[in-house]
Amino acid sequence: MKKNNKKKKLMAAAAALALIAAISGTFAWITSQDQRVNRVESAAVVDGSTTIIEKWEPKPLVPGTEATKEVAVSNTGSASVFVRMSYEEVLKHLTNKGAEKYDLSTVAGAKYTYVANDSGLDKHMPINYNLTKMIADGFEEVPAGQVTGLETGTKLYVKGGKTKDAVTGTQTKSYDQLIVHEYDAGKYQSMKFKIDDNWQAETSLAAKDWTFTVSDLKYGYYEKGYTNKVVNWAKSSLEDEAGNVTGNSLLGTNGLRYGVDYDYRIASLGLTAIPGETPAATNANPLLNPVPTGAGKNSVQADIGGLGKSAIKVKYTAAVVDSAGLAAATNNWIYNPEDGWFYYTQPLTSGTTTANLMESLVFESDLGEEYKNATYDLVVKLETIQATKEALTDAAGWKLDTTTATNVTTKAICDKLAP
Repeated sequence: MKKNNKKKKLMAAAAALALIAAISGTFAWITSQDQRVNRVESAAVVDGSTTIIEKWEPKPLVPGTEATKEVAVSNTGSASVFVRMSYEEVLKHLTNKGAEKYDLSTVAGAKYTYVANDSGLDKHMPINYNLTKMIADGFEEVPAGQVTGLETGTKLYVKGGKTKDAVTGTQTKSYDQLIVHEYDAGKYQSMKFKIDDNWQAETSLAAKDWTFTVSDLKYGYYEKGYTNKVVNWAKSSLEDEAGNVTGNSLLGTNGLRYGVDYDYRIASLGLTAIPGETPAATNANPLLNPVPTGAGKNSVQADIGGLGKSAIKVKYTAAVVDSAGLAAATNNWIYNPEDGWFYYTQPLTSGTTTANLMESLVFESDLGEEYKNATYDLVVKLETIQATKEALTDAAGWKLDTTTATNVTTKAICDKLAP
């Protein structure tokens, strides 16, 4: 339970959500927050009484697939609350959007040196090779003593050899070869190379028994490794996981949320600072529009800003309404582009659950090379506050600005929640 006090004084803990401490003219709004990290390869007001209810079935980032993600908010407390949700995003992607390079070991960083738990930020990272699959397909290692030109940690594998016609004695060569750099036990870097053999003089039909000379060994890597695109849709009014009011929820911290380990500290993300909030705004291109006005798919911000694409989308439910539908809304959600929050359109009473805000994460069919090796975290953050009119605009509450000239939607939402 977190409290904000107008006069910066501590108040006694309230046993029920709606209880307001009124002593010598001071009072506290009882508030809460909760977050869930949904990784793709994505608090209680009183004693955990208001939390995110979620059905999340993660799937890999595969084009043309959809991962179930149903999100709602439940109030098991004894009094009504106002509810809002928003997002923080972290998209880790290859800096050069999946482009592959091959260079000699004399090029700094081309030949990868293993580092445990390597973040890969701003450094060349290896193009990994699935040698296990190739061995299962019949490739065998040629003993190092039979190969001239190998460099430390590199290995030659071959499959096939030659055949000899029993009648004419004619020999035919048919074999495949590959070289990999084993940079750690069972971890291999892809390579390109030149190879010479004297297959006609070899007595064995199997290529694994021959002698070879290899040269021009080049190591495959992703130049400058990885970078992180970080987006905070809305300014948080409550404390983060570290107990600081930063405007963020999980960004800037590390820890464990609902079984997901995360590390969003500045240095871990390779940033100089956590970016400020950026409410999603309507895009002129409907394919890049992150602002929902009803049921259907809408973009997120991280891949638009980081990759210039919109292949990751959120599918919203029919409970989402636009400004025109706000007046008649009951069990609904509305997005406020003025502050980046999704507001539940009525007080959430004791023992009830909101309609689902979203139903799935969608990975579009045009999810291409830019997303190779990427990870995407969607942090769904919740803030609730006592269902009291003053709590919406008070400096100790959500501090909503209802100045009509600049915040038309904000005022409409406040008028709807507390007429």
